Amino acid sequence: MRVALAQMSSGPDRDANLDRMAATLDRAADAGAELLLLPEACAYRGAPSPGLVEERDGPTLSRLRSAAAARGLAVLVGGMWLASGEEARPYNAAVFVGSTGRIVAEYRKVHLFRLATAEVTEDEGEYTTPGDHLVTVDYRGLSFGLSICYDLRFPELYRSLARSGADVLCVPSNFSALTGAAHWEPLLRARAIENLCYVLAPAQEGVGDDGFAAFGQSMAVDPWGRVLARAEEGTEFVTVDLDPATLGRARAALNAPNETAPAVYDRPVARERADG
Repeated sequence: MRVALAQMSSGPDRDANLDRMAATLDRAADAGAELLLLPEACAYRGAPSPGLVEERDGPTLSRLRSAAAARGLAVLVGGMWLASGEEARPYNAAVFVGSTGRIVAEYRKVHLFRLATAEVTEDEGEYTTPGDHLVTVDYRGLSFGLSICYDLRFPELYRSLARSGADVLCVPSNFSALTGAAHWEPLLRARAIENLCYVLAPAQEGVGDDGFAAFGQSMAVDPWGRVLARAEEGTEFVTVDLDPATLGRARAALNAPNETAPAVYDRPVARERADG
C-alpha cells in the first residue's frame, strides 16, 4: 500500500489550510497514494480559539470527506479541535476518513504536551480535554494504530496498540523544534523497533501564529527501525510503500514483543544497598 505523509506549516487561516490540504490530497492521489496522513493542527495552528472548535459535521471534516470520496483514498486528519462538551477544553482528535468519505474512527489525544524550559513553557492540558481510549483502524489489509505527537513519549500506549494487532503506528505531530532535534528520530525509530511495526509521522514545520516552533522532518520508519522517508523543509509530502511481507520477515526474525514478562514487571522491585 502506498501512503503519503504531508508536511505543513499551518497558520490561523482555516480556509487557507483547507485549500492546501485539498490540493495535497489531489497530488497524493495522482502519485498513487491510497492513504494521506495529515499532521497535528492541520486545520488550524495558533493560540487557543473557541470559535474554531468544530463539530464532526464542521467545515474541515466536511471538505475532506468530500475530497476523499472524490479521489477514492483515505485520509487521517492528524489532529484538530473537536467539541468535547466543555467549551474551553475541546478534544485534540485524529479522525480517520475512509476512501468513501465515511468517518471511520476518532482518536482523542491521551497525553497532553507539557514543557517547561527557559525557551518554551506550554501546558496543553489547560485548554484541551484528554482522551481515555485507544483506537486501531483496519484498512486494506493493514491495521493502523492512532496516536498524536506527545503520545510518542509513552511506549506503553504503542505496546497496547501492537498487542491489539496494529501493523502501522501513526504519529501525526506538531513536535517542538526545541526537543525535536534530540528526540524526534530516536523516539520514532524506538517505537518501530520495540513493536516491529511501521511508524508514520507527518509533521508541522516552521513557526506558528502563536510563536511555537515546529521541528518538521515528517518521517516513515520500517519495522526494523530503518528510516524509509524524511521530508526536507518545504516538502509538500513524501510517499512510502508499506509491505506486509516486510512486517512478516521482521516478526519472524525477532519475537521480542511476544516475549514480555508482565508478571515480573508488576512485582515489587528489589532495592539493595552496596557497602561504601
